[in-house]
Amino acid sequence: MQIHTQNVIILPPTASTAALASMEKLMQSFGRTEAPAPAAAQSSSKPQIGDYWPGQGGFYAGDMRGDDGTVYGLIVSDCDTAKDVGTAKWGTDGERDLSQWDGLDNTRRLVNECPAAKLATNHTADEHKDFYLPARRELQLAAANVPHLFGDDNWYWSSTHYGQSTAWAVDFELGRTSRNFRYDEFRVRPVRRFIY
Repeated sequence: MQIHTQNVIILPPTASTAALASMEKLMQSFGRTEAPAPAAAQSSSKPQIGDYWPGQGGFYAGDMRGDDGTVYGLIVSDCDTAKDVGTAKWGTDGERDLSQWDGLDNTRRLVNECPAAKLATNHTADEHKDFYLPARRELQLAAANVPHLFGDDNWYWSSTHYGQSTAWAVDFELGRTSRNFRYDEFRVRPVRRFIY
């Protein structure tokens, strides 16, 4: 791919010798005789998936596309609340209109009635106080990308309900997602997000 802007030609770093020779001829037609230098690859400030992201409050679990199409980075806390605080029930029975994708909105709506959501919002790290209980799909992204950050043979609550008396949870031993009764006590792993 070549980009021509105001007589400046940028080649990708993988440009072949033949491509450079062709570009030299094209540049001579512009009155330039020096060969273009390959463009330097931009370095990303984003860590590798699974690495701790300093200043973000936890480990980078990957990018997520929300209900509205916005792409954001998902940070999984370095705190397993089962070890630090304890397990929690999901909450009372009743039908709710909650998202499969948007744990932040779910948690805002559940925080007063869902002990698991309340537990997640109490977490702070790197001066961030915007942690929440992940939605089903967010927790599944964590299970796919960073399962080693979660305890083996442990179920974790999502903020997504299913029907009148169950909610979704993920088993990090086998990667299963299942509906469980809301009175069950499972672990809670707070997450937070940021938009690029």
